[in-house]
Amino acid sequence: MVLDVQGTFVSQKINKIRWIPEEYVETKCFFTGSWDDEVNSVKVWNFESPNEEEEVEYPRVLSEYPVEGDVTEIKFTDKTKIAVSTSNGDVRLLEISVYEKSTPLKELFVWKKVHNFGEEQCSCTSLDTMEGDIASIGEDGSLNILNGRRGDISRVVAQADSCSLHSVCYFKHNEVITGNLRGHMKIWDLRSTNDKPAAAFLLAGDELAATCIVNHPTQPHIILAGSESGSLAVWDLRQNSFPTSLLNAHAAGVTEIQFHPENPHKLLSSSVSGELWDWNMESMTKSTKGPDNQISNWLPLEDKNSMMVNSLMPSLHKPVNTLSCDRGRILCGADNEAIYLIKNFKY
Repeated sequence: MVLDVQGTFVSQKINKIRWIPEEYVETKCFFTGSWDDEVNSVKVWNFESPNEEEEVEYPRVLSEYPVEGDVTEIKFTDKTKIAVSTSNGDVRLLEISVYEKSTPLKELFVWKKVHNFGEEQCSCTSLDTMEGDIASIGEDGSLNILNGRRGDISRVVAQADSCSLHSVCYFKHNEVITGNLRGHMKIWDLRSTNDKPAAAFLLAGDELAATCIVNHPTQPHIILAGSESGSLAVWDLRQNSFPTSLLNAHAAGVTEIQFHPENPHKLLSSSVSGELWDWNMESMTKSTKGPDNQISNWLPLEDKNSMMVNSLMPSLHKPVNTLSCDRGRILCGADNEAIYLIKNFKY
C-alpha cells in the first residue's frame, strides 16, 4: 500500500507533536507545542474530513493553552496528563479531559523557573517521564526530578554538568541518562546520596551535542542517541565505554527518534535537514539469543550490514522537529508551519 502524505499549514512552527492514546478518544486526537511565536501554545487537535466521500483529513483545533517561551518538550506521565517544558525554565503538568476534549487543558502543577541562572532565566531544554516522575534538564546544567503526583521536587542535581544539557532519558525508574552540548553522556543513579554520575562516556570522538536519547522498548540496556551531526549512536549499557555502533544518518542534526510502539524493530527519525526516515533495526542485531529469548548482542561497527532506511516523505526545506507514531499513522511537525499526517505506514 502506498504511503499517503497529507500536509496542512497551521501558521505555527511546531516543535513537538504527540498522538493522544487511542483508547481514550473516539477520534484521532493529538497535542502540538509551538515555538518562535509571540505567544506560543499547547494545542489539542483532531482530524476531520470535509465530507464522508473524501479520504482527505484536516486537523482542527479543539482547545489551546498559551505558554510563556517556546515549547521544548511534551511527554505523557499517564494516559491523560502531559509534562510540558518551555524555554523560560518552567515545567507544567497539564491534563486533558477524557470526555471533553474541547475543554481547555487544565493545569495541575507548575514548577516555575526550575531551571535558571540565579535571577536570569534559562531554557528547560528537555524532559522525560517515568511512572508519574519527571526528569527535567536545562541550559544551567542541572537535573531535577519532579513528582507529578504531589507537585514537589524530589531531587536536584544542581551541577550535573558544566555546560548545557540537551537530552535526557529514563531507562529504569531510578536511573536516567543525560547528554550535553559536547556529547558527554552521564548515567545517574537517583538512589545515590551524592551528586556524582554512576558512569560517564562520550557520544563519539568529536564534540557533538547529544540532541535526543531513547532506550530500546524490549531491551532497556540498549540506548540510542542522535547527534547534531545527524549520526545515530547505539550503546549496550552493559559495556558502556563506547558506542556499539555509530551510524552516519541524516545530513544535519537528529531532532527526534522513536521506536514504533507495536514493532521494536522499526525506528523513526526526524532531522534538521527536513527528513523523516523509517529504519529497519533488525539488520543491526545478531541472531544469537540469550536465556530470556531476547536478542542479546548488537553488531559492532566492523560487522554492521548496510541499514535498510526508507524516506517517508519528500525532504522539506525546513527542519522536521518532531514526530509521533501510532500504529499505521505518523504525525510530524516542522518549521515550515505545517503538520503532516502519513497514513498506510506498514510496521
